[in-house]
Amino acid sequence: MVHTSDLTPEIRAALSEQRPYPAITLVLPTDPDFPFSEKNRILLRDLVTEAKRKLADDPDVGREMKLELRDHLLDPAVVENAIDPFHPDDAMVVYLAANEPVQVWQMTSLTAVQPRVEFADSFLTRYLVGAEQRSRPYLVLVLDQEMCRLYHGSVKRLDQVEHHGFPCAPEIPSPEDAIPGAIPHSAPYEGHKARVEQYLRRVDKRLGDALGEHSGLPLFVIGGDKILSAFKTLSSHGNHIAGTLPLAGMDNVRAQDLMKRLEPMLADFRAKQVAAAVSELAEAQGHGKYAGGPLEVWTAVADKRVQLLLVEEGLELAGRITGDGRQLELVEVPRPVTLPEPIQDIEPPAHTMGVATDIVEQLVDAAIRADTQVLFVPDGTLQGSFGVAAVLRY
Repeated sequence: MVHTSDLTPEIRAALSEQRPYPAITLVLPTDPDFPFSEKNRILLRDLVTEAKRKLADDPDVGREMKLELRDHLLDPAVVENAIDPFHPDDAMVVYLAANEPVQVWQMTSLTAVQPRVEFADSFLTRYLVGAEQRSRPYLVLVLDQEMCRLYHGSVKRLDQVEHHGFPCAPEIPSPEDAIPGAIPHSAPYEGHKARVEQYLRRVDKRLGDALGEHSGLPLFVIGGDKILSAFKTLSSHGNHIAGTLPLAGMDNVRAQDLMKRLEPMLADFRAKQVAAAVSELAEAQGHGKYAGGPLEVWTAVADKRVQLLLVEEGLELAGRITGDGRQLELVEVPRPVTLPEPIQDIEPPAHTMGVATDIVEQLVDAAIRADTQVLFVPDGTLQGSFGVAAVLRY
């Protein structure tokens, strides 16, 4: 099991590669406070049953493929074996395809996740992308002369990054380390400052690799006053730093405790970020570079004209998308097809045929693919735009 914080452009591209139809995507909410519970197991069984029914009724799937998927993959036990029960989260995305191992991804979500079964010719990554954006991702660099660590954070999680050369220890230890016993009030040895700066340049280079993988994420830096000052002076990534916290000795603090230390700074950054985005939106209206409402924004995103996309956190949309993908017809969001009361095995009502219930995820996914900045904002922020608005490039 992996988390959306591990989703890199390379992994996303691999998941999105074309596969023999059907590549199956299951989405289900899970209990973040308990390991995979009986309620989760019931929902998983319902989704697998629905997938089997859909598979049996699909005329585009050959008999051998149906048997392969039904007998070897569409089994709740197969999915459960791929789950890490000791790290629960808000939701899971399960990927199933013939001749491939089952993949299970965890998601952190601020809003309710609706159970879904999707058949396509590739795994649908839009649920992971949407969840990652909703979780307000950020990076935290902890500076210390003994060890520098990097963390990937979200509104509910803080995970240590263990690639790109992190955690990063100094290659050249201090000569003082060779002297037994404590050295109270000892002055720094000759060349100490130069060695620290050399170390910080190496940290900065590795940070650049991480920032390249997580393009656009705000960076927060923690460290003592002196090391913070030195790092800000020599870093080539100063424009990525969204905030600093002058605290020494944080390199061995637990992630949960680091999150508590970060909370006031994150809240302040978030408030300023939303205010700046709303101000930019108002300015765009005055210059004719504004799109508001789901229909107008959908077309602008499809045309790759959007520079900044703002979406309210609780927004849910359902609708039909035209063949060229540029037009959206909104419909009432249908109720879930599974728990708490699974719908019986009957034909869906005619008015729900062809309706996509993940319009927000599709909108965000298309925006990310077009190098658009996406920001989820508190509900009520975009009242005049029905929950979604955009600053246009032209």
